[in-house]
Amino acid sequence: MIYPGKCRKQHVDANAGFGILKTSNIPENLDDLIDQEKRALAREYFSDIWSDIQAENLGTELIVEVFIQEAIERLATEKGIEEASKLISHFKNMDEMGILPLQRTLQ
Repeated sequence: MIYPGKCRKQHVDANAGFGILKTSNIPENLDDLIDQEKRALAREYFSDIWSDIQAENLGTELIVEVFIQEAIERLATEKGIEEASKLISHFKNMDEMGILPLQRTLQ
């Protein structure tokens, strides 16, 4: 998905004939756009799986615990324990900043 207004650049379209300019939208930071698209796809996969599992009535807490434990174990296996520890620290920091859970109640 290209976001309008981000950056407009012109380039020569090789198929359009010599010297004919074609305007296209090129994002300022392509890596950010790719990351956003990957995250959107991952959320879509997760939502599909979550819906299927919820239908089994296993309990939300159990599902979350198993998902997180499996994800951390697989990350540690594939990328190393340091990377898994960084992810855990990241979530601790998010919780301390009030980002997790998304809705907090005053006590």
